[in-house]
Amino acid sequence: MAAKYCNLLSQAEELEECYEIKGPQDMKLKPDYLSLSGYRLPTEAEMEYATRAGATTCRYYGESEELLGRYAWYAKNSNDLLQRVGLKKPNDLGFFDIQGNCFNWCQEVYADYPVGDGVKLDKEGEIAVIATDRRVLRGGSFVNPSSFVRAAFRYIDVPTYRNLHNGFRLSRTFTP
Repeated sequence: MAAKYCNLLSQAEELEECYEIKGPQDMKLKPDYLSLSGYRLPTEAEMEYATRAGATTCRYYGESEELLGRYAWYAKNSNDLLQRVGLKKPNDLGFFDIQGNCFNWCQEVYADYPVGDGVKLDKEGEIAVIATDRRVLRGGSFVNPSSFVRAAFRYIDVPTYRNLHNGFRLSRTFTP
């Protein structure tokens, strides 16, 4: 559903579509999808970058769990309810609810992080979108404890799984 929405929005804005969709079980990313101008799900690296907003701490505002309620909806303050976006403080890039409220789907199939120091560059992953391949979700949600609502936390699930605490954000590649 998210990929179909991305393509519909790309069509409406006359951008290159990033997904080839023939049916619910027959979908793949177009080759070189990271260089296309259309909408798509973010890579895991893009999601972490957007979440951290330049911070090196576990949360974009710092480490303090006591302050988390000012920035995110999670198990301690949500009353087990999904909340309207924009009621908490945004991060330094202007993103609201980037941590908490809803997990955000990422494009990649789950894999262990590569070992080593330094910056890891995005690489295009598996082109085929297979319903049984677990994918990464980032950000934590309104039903999670504070330990899930931090920049490095990764959750995984199959792309066909739906619930109230999984959502998505859109990404695009801009070339200067």
